[in-house]
Amino acid sequence: MRSNDRFNILIVDDEKFNIEIVATYLKEQEYQLSYALDAQGVLKAVKQKDIDLILLDINMPGVDGFQVCSMLKSESATKDIPIIFLTAHNDIDYISRAFEVGGVDYINKPFNPVELVARVKTHLQNRAYLEDIKQKQSKLAQLSITDPLTKLHNTLFFESQIKIKLKHEKPFWVIYVKIEHFEKLNTLYGFHTSNKILKKFAQLLQDACVAKSIVARLYGVHFAMILKDYDEKTIQNIEKQIFQHYHTSEDLNNVINYSIAIRHIDKQTTLENIYKGLQNALKSVKD
Repeated sequence: MRSNDRFNILIVDDEKFNIEIVATYLKEQEYQLSYALDAQGVLKAVKQKDIDLILLDINMPGVDGFQVCSMLKSESATKDIPIIFLTAHNDIDYISRAFEVGGVDYINKPFNPVELVARVKTHLQNRAYLEDIKQKQSKLAQLSITDPLTKLHNTLFFESQIKIKLKHEKPFWVIYVKIEHFEKLNTLYGFHTSNKILKKFAQLLQDACVAKSIVARLYGVHFAMILKDYDEKTIQNIEKQIFQHYHTSEDLNNVINYSIAIRHIDKQTTLENIYKGLQNALKSVKD
């Protein structure tokens, strides 16, 4: 959990006196505080800083708090910032509208300092918990599409990207690479050394490939890359880069050999046919 001084709160009110009152209570908690007097100030503040919570006055001239909240909730960059409305009204219609436009809570003026601090603390804790959950979900999602040994993408991710490209009917290239007779290395050197060789070869493929291309370990000693619809010369250069990296690596060229097949996908087909085409191309290369 973050300490209080790592949270940034934006206080919004057209009356400076009200801002000073709120700031007095929250400074004691060591929060980082920012201030705005109107909608323009709010939009400027959320662009300049990472705001964790907004205390927003409803009754402001021009663009009121409800409108400001709606504006923030309509933008992807600010929609998740919790907003606590500050209001002198106890009218149920005001309170209902505060929640309808996206507020998470409201506090009546004049402020009870204990209530103010408690509600701010609660919503900051909720935000921190949600951020933690999102980070963990992101890590789990990344693990689900990553090969644990080589840290390349795995078969699941590779095939999903192929299917997306086929669905959008965009031409692309696939390069298929297989390390030959790898089972002999396992027998000769053992699994620990063999795994080191696999990781080294995986890094070689990443280094040889162009930026933003997808490099994956499909299974065992089978690797593949997905590349955009480059011209043939670019693809040939990538093949040369793979060989040059391999040739200059004594850890690899003295112990393994590999086969490579390249296919340009420029018409509607299936994932199964792509695999068959690559495997047939690999056989013809070896023959």
